[in-house]
Amino acid sequence: MRTESTRRAVTEGLYDIMEKDKSLVLVSSDSTLIIKAKDFMEDFPDHVMELGISEQAAMAAAAGIASTGMKPVYVSYAVFASQRACEQFRNAVAYPGLNVKVVGANGGMGSGEREGVTHQGLEDIGIMRAIPGTTVLSPSDAGQVRKAVSAMMGIDGPVYLRIGSGKDPVFWEEDTPFEIGKPKEFFRSGEDLVIFTHGFVLPAVREACEKLAASGVGVCAVEVGTIKPLNEKALKPYLENCRASLVVEDHNVIGGLGSAVCEMSAALCPRPVIRIGLQDRFSESGTPEELFAKYGITPENIVNKAQEALK
Repeated sequence: MRTESTRRAVTEGLYDIMEKDKSLVLVSSDSTLIIKAKDFMEDFPDHVMELGISEQAAMAAAAGIASTGMKPVYVSYAVFASQRACEQFRNAVAYPGLNVKVVGANGGMGSGEREGVTHQGLEDIGIMRAIPGTTVLSPSDAGQVRKAVSAMMGIDGPVYLRIGSGKDPVFWEEDTPFEIGKPKEFFRSGEDLVIFTHGFVLPAVREACEKLAASGVGVCAVEVGTIKPLNEKALKPYLENCRASLVVEDHNVIGGLGSAVCEMSAALCPRPVIRIGLQDRFSESGTPEELFAKYGITPENIVNKAQEALK
């Protein structure tokens, strides 16, 4: 499968914005190289603030910049942006509702063979989702990330955008839109089972859907690229019409999309929900293929769990 860097896609999205809006400021804690922003730094030196390895200071600086009316985009690893700088994001950004956008790289296990378990963001969605007033986005490939960068700048308030490791599978056609709050159905053979998913596991989900459909199971699969606010109006009919549901995500099963779907199901439309992801444990270092196989984010395991859910 063809891959493309979601890290580079962030910088490409920022270039598009700078053509129209010179109030953008890139804030980094030794992370400009992560998103391949060397040219951006040279082209717009007055719109870059590099603070070195100091995530808390960088988040606080982004809050200060936003308070002047400028539009900071803070870039770091997902694990550090959501945890090391969590207090600054909560108290200095989200509490006053400042217009700060946070980009978290290495969301999930896709970086395992290079930077290891310490740099894998496996709890980031749950943490950022729990902070009031924060929009949480998880696009599924580089083209979607470019569009999500543009879309998030149209929101007045804090946004967390999760991206990958730099070798991310391309899933959607380039002209596929990314609309905040709008889920996208990408497979349908019936309504026995619905699978909700996000991020870079969509290829595995699609393969599982093809296997299930071939075995006679009616299944539909829905990408939920906006995890908060969850579009309950759009998602509820899927639960109403199915017998059971699965959530597949490269994240701890606690706090992520799976938790959000369980909350929605319990409140609006009780259905069995099986969550596929990290089962309340840390991952290890390794290639994405090795880690997905070990922790069950594979077409084969998705098929098995689907069959269990339908029983």
